Amino acid sequence: MYTPSGDLESGARLTQEDIEAAFDTDFGYYVKGINPRRDDDNDRYLLLFANEDGPYSDSVTHGRFEYIGEGLEGDQYESSPDNSALIDAVSSDFPVFFFYTQAESEEWEYQGQVDVIGYQQEQRDGRQVLVFEIEHKDNSSETTDSTGSSTPGLYLVPISDYWRDKFRESVEEPLDLQQYKDVPPQLSGIDRLRIWATTETDGHKKQSAIDKMEHGDYVLFYYDGEIFSGGRIRRSFESSDVGELIWSQPESRHIYTIEDFTYDVPQIERVWNMLGYEGRQVVQGFTRVANERVNGIRQDHDSLSSALFGSEEESLSDEAIEDEKSKLQDAIDSEPELTEGQPEYVDTRRKVRNHAFRALVRDTYDNTCAVCGSQRETPAGNPEVEAAHIYPKSEGGSDDIRNGVALCKLHHWAFDSGWLSFTDNHEIIIAEAPNKNGYHELKRLEGDQLQLPDKEEVHPRPMFLEKHREIHGL
Repeated sequence: MYTPSGDLESGARLTQEDIEAAFDTDFGYYVKGINPRRDDDNDRYLLLFANEDGPYSDSVTHGRFEYIGEGLEGDQYESSPDNSALIDAVSSDFPVFFFYTQAESEEWEYQGQVDVIGYQQEQRDGRQVLVFEIEHKDNSSETTDSTGSSTPGLYLVPISDYWRDKFRESVEEPLDLQQYKDVPPQLSGIDRLRIWATTETDGHKKQSAIDKMEHGDYVLFYYDGEIFSGGRIRRSFESSDVGELIWSQPESRHIYTIEDFTYDVPQIERVWNMLGYEGRQVVQGFTRVANERVNGIRQDHDSLSSALFGSEEESLSDEAIEDEKSKLQDAIDSEPELTEGQPEYVDTRRKVRNHAFRALVRDTYDNTCAVCGSQRETPAGNPEVEAAHIYPKSEGGSDDIRNGVALCKLHHWAFDSGWLSFTDNHEIIIAEAPNKNGYHELKRLEGDQLQLPDKEEVHPRPMFLEKHREIHGL
């Protein structure tokens, strides 16, 4: 891995000539923002610059921040050499050295190395730009307590649409291992457990995070714009046989089992606030949170557990949930609002409201999937059916029951992933993708009417249905 010449320390103030000497390079007349380079051994590295006139405030000098791609005018493209180099840094293990300067200063302050977490295209000021999410590297040692003992870490794990059903079947519902005739030795003697995995990787950042995972670490799971559940790591091990057995994915070989699983987790806004993150509230990939940020949470709270999973005093009472259900029920007498009219709730109130919305939708639809009419239950009597927001929560969609519909797990996945939507007259429509697995199975539903409650006033409203079709191009 490339190392600049001399003693280049974070915080050092350098002229353009100093930087050119340290990295044995030449910028020419001016310094661009993104500067991909190769050393004498042909190893890649990248020099990244941010200028207060760029405009970047000094918030880029610490933590996580946004960085706009190369190109001051017109649309920015992934294929341009500089932008494509920064995109490569998301998954490739080459160093990115970051510099920042204030307005009218002739010197750059070296900020150390940074990680490029991810990026996406956004429409800003009338043009398409590339918005990169970047974080300063954590160079501290493993987190320890006052006795010098290792203390738990924190992981943020995104769940994709493809894996959402599998997560329900092996984490949200403990996996019954007795259904398998033979199991790998790591699972022998176990009847039921919550289990998840991630794929092997050539990327140093993810692999390093995987290798550090151990018993007692905390994990928060992210899907569709929200932190929706969490737990603690009971075991972690490597086994392609387990990945093949459970998910038919031998490449998902980095296995971990979950204990203390809970839906009682903070909203993503609060997680970002506790961690000191700035920019978009999106979990881009499998992430181990920097030690210094975890320490910050411990300093502000009694423990990670009380900060992430609430305390007994914050437990959700049946009375509180019923009270919130009544408020949502009363809202039917008013015209619906597309987005939440009162977005600022304390965490406990938000959790109560989430539980109330799910319960009200299930009750209203009599635990019946509006698409297929199924009423499946677990052996313990828990309904399979789920409450789906039509205009998603990730877009600010309201908790109005008319923005909700009850769906079984399969059709909830199909609805959220854009396979199906509904007309204003509540007919099912299916995306045209005949070459994709699942198309012909779902296509048979097209034109069917939703199975809705008798009370017309709780039926899905066109304002929400239209937005769902717009999001998925249906």
